[in-house]
Amino acid sequence: MASARHMLDDRPTGDRRTLLLDAIEDAALRGGRLTSAMLGQGRSGGAATRFDLNEHLAGLGSLMRARAGRHVEIRFEPAVGSLPVKLDPADLDAVILELVSNACAALVRPGVIRIRTRRLGGRVRLIVADNGRGMSAAELHAALHRFEQPSVNGFGLGRVRHFVENAHGRLRFRSSENRGSVASLNLPLVLKVAGAETAATAPARWNRMTRKEIRHEKRQSITA
Repeated sequence: MASARHMLDDRPTGDRRTLLLDAIEDAALRGGRLTSAMLGQGRSGGAATRFDLNEHLAGLGSLMRARAGRHVEIRFEPAVGSLPVKLDPADLDAVILELVSNACAALVRPGVIRIRTRRLGGRVRLIVADNGRGMSAAELHAALHRFEQPSVNGFGLGRVRHFVENAHGRLRFRSSENRGSVASLNLPLVLKVAGAETAATAPARWNRMTRKEIRHEKRQSITA
């Protein structure tokens, strides 16, 4: 809500203003969780809540589009079926908006940002990809070592890494010059075992890739 309200200071008109107002209303209906996350950026998140990841990301759409602007297309490509996770929703919102903001900064507008979810056994891969300028291997290495520096949103990629680590997940970035960048968050799903809930936290099988994908990842990706 704070991000969208800040963008209203530029006095947008027409459809853009309507989109921003919708984003503010949506953020308000979320109970101020995102605003609290922004104000408490130096602290750990609140209580984890069980929810469906696809439904939650769909609800965040208006705020993502408002942050991206009219020259950027946000495409949500959800996995089939429900994706039950147990996370702090405010921290998740802040992380997604951070990744969208970074993708926007790299775009040669007009551009496209894709938000994808893919189920991998007892885990889910959440992907934020753009078709922007991308980075060389050296630039990507430097960017990952600047994790703790805040971005324009006040979070910085350090917040993203901290969120993923707390969720027993894994974070990867991949980038190619003139082809764009990909941020991949591998997170545990909430599984039901004998009437009880448990999170799939074992990291050994977090990434079920083909041999071709593994070779590609080794050449181009860096794990945060």
